[in-house]
Amino acid sequence: MTFDEYFSQVYGERWPELLNALKAEPRKRVLKNPFGSPYQDYSLDEASLWPARCLDARKGEYIADFCAAPGGKLLALIFSLEGEARFFANELSQARMARLKAILHDTLPEDVMARVRPQKGDAALLGKKFPAIFDRILVDAPCSGERHLLSSPNELQRWSLKGSKRLAVRQNALLCAAIDAVKPGGRVVYSTCSISPLENDSVIERLSRSRSGKFKVLKIEGEMGEPTEHGWLILPDKYGCGPIYTAVLERSLD
Repeated sequence: MTFDEYFSQVYGERWPELLNALKAEPRKRVLKNPFGSPYQDYSLDEASLWPARCLDARKGEYIADFCAAPGGKLLALIFSLEGEARFFANELSQARMARLKAILHDTLPEDVMARVRPQKGDAALLGKKFPAIFDRILVDAPCSGERHLLSSPNELQRWSLKGSKRLAVRQNALLCAAIDAVKPGGRVVYSTCSISPLENDSVIERLSRSRSGKFKVLKIEGEMGEPTEHGWLILPDKYGCGPIYTAVLERSLD
């Protein structure tokens, strides 16, 4: 099945308009830096702010970003809390970690940087390494990123349903680790920039089997976007930004 055939099945008559919207530049939002000059502001897709908002983080908490690079959602959290929390920023790729550190140093003063702990590693292992220690965890998981695929003909040609299903296995592993690493009563937000149900709602369904009874899905409502079975989806054909899928999970009390 081709890329176009699959998403035509998923979105039906909506697909041509959504496809065109994915090829256009998304609406951006500039995050104003609360720490003042000389620290830089940061620009990102407006929909990307939604997962950070859904985390509902509070000052003084211990907050983890399991797939932190390039850093936009992490900065949204740090800015909104004025740096008054502890932040754990994990990234698997050495190159992406280098980029993340550069962005953090360009935007944060030293006293705030002292509360950010960057770590290179596999986030799927963090549940065993840090059991039940974080108050909030963001899992902005690696995904197919169809907007990016459409801008790269070579990568689009390599797209397959099998590849999306392999990503879903990885996404489930990351979420299992997050459920294990968050405190009872703590919150995990899962997000992707994919439009594929295989990498969105289906991952939450898989997690329900992997971590049965360990969490509940919280309801989401927002000023833009639309509900899915387990989460919330912002699509560019209707809102001019995204795509961003978000699901909010709360760990059960032990």
